[in-house]
Amino acid sequence: MKAMMIATLLLGSSMALAQTAAIHDIPADQSTTIQITKGTVAPTDRDFDIMTSTAEIQGEPNVLTKGARDSWKKACNDWKAEVKDLNKENSILALNCNSPKCASEANGTTCTSTGSYQLKVKIRK
Repeated sequence: MKAMMIATLLLGSSMALAQTAAIHDIPADQSTTIQITKGTVAPTDRDFDIMTSTAEIQGEPNVLTKGARDSWKKACNDWKAEVKDLNKENSILALNCNSPKCASEANGTTCTSTGSYQLKVKIRK
């Protein structure tokens, strides 16, 4: 009986050694990753970050749908050329105009799309 009480006390005390961590002030509106490591943490060697964004591409209105599409293609090519001109450090990873959506309006048909791009951006330290 006495041995059983000692075993119960030892078992109960080993369970009480579990560690807890209090985590406060983490915004819930974004994705969060919490990493717990034992020992020293190696510094990150990354000196850049990947930025993904979009831009609105719109052609000039035209009476004909074909003319509106041609105008959009020109606007797409101009946008790509402008982004590439600003790319001094060869940091463009992806550049896409996506598919146009053409809509008829009072002054003609206009084609628009949401272009997307991905850039490698230096992290300032």
